[in-house]
Amino acid sequence: MLAGRGRFLADRAAGAHHAVFVRSSEAHARIHHIDTAAAARMLGVLGVYTAADLGLTGASIPALTTPNPEFTAATNCFLADQRLPVLAADTVHYIGQPIAVLVAEDRYRAEDALEAVAIDYAPLPAVTDPVAALGPDSPVLFGHLGGNEAARLEFSFGAPEHAFAGAEHVVEGTYRMNRHGAIPLEGRGVRAAFDAQRQRVELWTSTQIPHTVRDAICAVTGWTPQDITVAVPDVGGGFGTKANVYAEEIALAVLARHTGVPVIWVEDRQEHLIASAQARDQVHHTRMALDADGHILAWEDSFIADIGAGSLWVAGIVANTAIHLLGPYRVPAAHITGRAALTNKTLTAQYRGAGRPEATFALERTLDAAARKIGLSTEEIRRRNLLTAADLPYSRPLPYRDGVPISFDGGDYRACLDSVSNLLPRNEIERCAAEHPDHLIGYGLSSYLEATGRGPHETARIRLLSDGGFEVTAGAAAAGQGHETVFAQVAAEALGVPMECVRYVPADTERLPEGVGTFASRSAILAGSAVHEAAGKLVDAAMEHVRRLLGVDGPIDYAHGVFRAGRRMLSWLEIARARAVGGDAESGAALDVTAVFRVETVTWTMGVHAAIVGVHRRTGLVKVLRYAVSHEGGREINPRIVEGQIVGGVAQGLGGALFEQWRYSDAGQPLSTTFAAYHLPLSTDVPRVAVEHLHVDTPVNPIGVRGAGESGTIAVYAAVAGAVDDALCGAVHVDSTPIRPGDLCRALAGAAS
Repeated sequence: MLAGRGRFLADRAAGAHHAVFVRSSEAHARIHHIDTAAAARMLGVLGVYTAADLGLTGASIPALTTPNPEFTAATNCFLADQRLPVLAADTVHYIGQPIAVLVAEDRYRAEDALEAVAIDYAPLPAVTDPVAALGPDSPVLFGHLGGNEAARLEFSFGAPEHAFAGAEHVVEGTYRMNRHGAIPLEGRGVRAAFDAQRQRVELWTSTQIPHTVRDAICAVTGWTPQDITVAVPDVGGGFGTKANVYAEEIALAVLARHTGVPVIWVEDRQEHLIASAQARDQVHHTRMALDADGHILAWEDSFIADIGAGSLWVAGIVANTAIHLLGPYRVPAAHITGRAALTNKTLTAQYRGAGRPEATFALERTLDAAARKIGLSTEEIRRRNLLTAADLPYSRPLPYRDGVPISFDGGDYRACLDSVSNLLPRNEIERCAAEHPDHLIGYGLSSYLEATGRGPHETARIRLLSDGGFEVTAGAAAAGQGHETVFAQVAAEALGVPMECVRYVPADTERLPEGVGTFASRSAILAGSAVHEAAGKLVDAAMEHVRRLLGVDGPIDYAHGVFRAGRRMLSWLEIARARAVGGDAESGAALDVTAVFRVETVTWTMGVHAAIVGVHRRTGLVKVLRYAVSHEGGREINPRIVEGQIVGGVAQGLGGALFEQWRYSDAGQPLSTTFAAYHLPLSTDVPRVAVEHLHVDTPVNPIGVRGAGESGTIAVYAAVAGAVDDALCGAVHVDSTPIRPGDLCRALAGAAS
């Protein structure tokens, strides 16, 4: 990458016609007529194709996750029958929704012709408030549902109402995390071509989940997996936005087969800001009961997730939020209710944390409010409630999404609080105040808990090359996480060979027919373990060939890339040469194995973040001055990559806490369509982040790893909000993100008066 040899989707444009999408300009409307004639006559235009033209009328994208029946029963989980169309044919539900696809010789002609497509709409009432959307008087987006509720769950344990009735302290609050998302450096893109000789479509797409994309295309079209291959180029960031199946991927696959010409679509930035999946957007109503000493007695949260016009991941988002609301604390009683609302906004998907940051913000802000009411420091109230080594493992009376009863399997959660307090002590405020006299300085903390390594499985393949080296691939597609390094390390260690002998190649559905993908802090755990097991299988397979080559029946030892039987030995290179055409054990085929690694359930990670911020006395602008993370994890395959994941996650969390929001008008018009309106953090907004890794063994996988990909993001929002509260000495209690300087200015003015 640093040498400029990366090859991304847009680099594969040679020889392809360019596709652009006709997108809705209405938030909610009936489509009366689509006039494509003028555009189709323009110079260089191959055609304009609606759902009817491509045989996609009524075709909808399948949901990507469904909870286990045990979880569904325990939480009274309900999922509506969402029908997200590939191309809208009769009704549009958000601005930016794809309606038709236009193909031309180049992007310039395609963009010009796009303006000639005329659509006659009959506007319908737009729904933009998720709370109102669930009311009885709200216009209904999808007639087949009869309402705007896309999902619902509820569970309770430990008699929470009894605890509230007898509690010394009860605190209540409403917390809002506004809509924002990943904004990867590279937008989305798809290239598709039909191979007439092999009678199959070859699709390249910038995705985290190639096998899921293939399966969705097959489900929509009725094709078999042999009718299409899906490959992934270098991907310039994903973070969950690209762990989704999009209409553009399905449409281009069908279009390539329909026209017989290669076609490519590359998303521009404005298109990304209105049409790629967005995230977060939750409102929480909370209540917490505590005793006189600040111990939690009961916890209650009722939340609504605004999923826009739909979400293929709604079950995961709502379930993740509900489960992680239990936090890393002793919570003897709880009542959790969650709902997902359909509105006339862009679709949503998982984004780094996927419900965990929202849950953590609600829980941690409530805990900070309780500390203030009781008269405890934010450190002390956490110290009194965090789980310790004596508590763990800590069972919860609830199954995880996979149906397995939840049991937090960590080491000592309070130790993370001690660790981060040493990394960034509160007295560092004094130095920051001296350095920034024009700022009010505050200190904030936030704990988090995360289920990592979600199953059910992942796959990997290793084959012996003719030069004695190894080629490794895994079903978890890389999107900048360093898979090329990590999986090569795992394979090299398991094979006992130098790392330079191992070459990682990206997965595609032909090279590796089965896989799941990269999301939910799962790649190192599942794909890494699959690579480890594939290496073991390769050694076992090679043993049999060594026996035949050496003509021995006795034991064979293997170490450091060499097989030994007594004084005789063979290297991998010698095995490869023997199997080659003309070799002593000629087969003409490489030694090649595939492994599938399965987990019964997730493994848990936990951590505590600390932040020192400055609030400018005159403008209310917030500047993060110091930041520290102590997290409890497993073995670090590559410590630099783990650190990079956490620091990058902190940067994205700071963006959501301070700057980022997709805003919509009441009529559903997106107001954040450029970077002038959707504000991102600069490098100068992200301080150096101190990171301490507290190792805790896990028996859940053979390489002893726990997920870390989302650890950096989850707790940032609450830590920064708590520091702002502290800086203003209680004149404000931040209850929404992004934190608005205007609100802080008003609080400062009120405190001064």
